Amino acid sequence: METIMSKRPIKLTVFLHEDLSDINEDLLHQDYFDWLEDTVSRISGRTMDVIFIQPSDAPTLSSLNYRSEDMKLLLDKFQHALLIHLENEDRNTYDATINKYLLLTRDDINKSTLGVARRQGALGIASITSKLTASHEVGHMLDAVHEDSDENASTYYGTYKSIMYKTAGKSAFVFSKKNQENIRNYLNQFP
Repeated sequence: METIMSKRPIKLTVFLHEDLSDINEDLLHQDYFDWLEDTVSRISGRTMDVIFIQPSDAPTLSSLNYRSEDMKLLLDKFQHALLIHLENEDRNTYDATINKYLLLTRDDINKSTLGVARRQGALGIASITSKLTASHEVGHMLDAVHEDSDENASTYYGTYKSIMYKTAGKSAFVFSKKNQENIRNYLNQFP
């Protein structure tokens, strides 16, 4: 039987935007990423490491103007800035399989968009205006989709919409069974 240690860990690099320079990393991890790490590890059988990068350590990324109405252009700008950052870091290479990169911001991208990510991609942008947004966008990067969300997910606190549900309303920190399968199948492609 394969153990967690035999599979490469998922690495989520979270670049803190300069508008979050005053944030407490421990609380940020606890409120936005602790659940995600545990859940994705349980689903995939591999560990998930969340690494925060302070604005001073990635100035090109931390100063990115993330306000936009054009999500494709915004993700292209983020990818360009990321590749420049990684070029300057000898030990880092761009790996879009199980290494994921998230720009975390204080504010929403626009009046109707809290975050954006490419499905099965390496890039995402999420605001902290909702504690669910970062996990939702990482879900997209791991192949979870809106169409496979659950409107009646059972939780300890009652019935809620699962985290990938697209429309507004009460959602919970839970992936639907179908999205758990999507995540598992996506990650099982890689050693």
